[in-house]
Amino acid sequence: MGYGVSLHRFVGGEPEVLDDRVIRDVLAPHVARAGRDAGELLVRAADGGEAEVDVSATGVDVHRFPSGGVVHLVAELAARLGAAVVLPDGVLVGDEEQRANLPDGLREAAVVIEMTGSGLRGALDG
Repeated sequence: MGYGVSLHRFVGGEPEVLDDRVIRDVLAPHVARAGRDAGELLVRAADGGEAEVDVSATGVDVHRFPSGGVVHLVAELAARLGAAVVLPDGVLVGDEEQRANLPDGLREAAVVIEMTGSGLRGALDG
């Protein structure tokens, strides 16, 4: 995949701090390498697919990831965080409540999907 996605949680249109424990629980078993900054990671899925991940208090950016296991990790992380998946050209959310909490401008472009690996893969393949 030639682009990245980012995960953000919103409440009332405002960004919320992400639960660091959830991020660690999902990503820690898959960390292949940590960068100099604690928020910079290389994760590797069981199928060998890798992605660069940058974690901050209000977002998780996932760069250059292949189809397969990494997509499942992204979907699991989004579902457990209650986060929207922000694409270069749209937004994917797991339910209508998440859509309602998006900021103006993102809400209208949001698509509700089943936030699973296969649901996310289908939406990305469009």
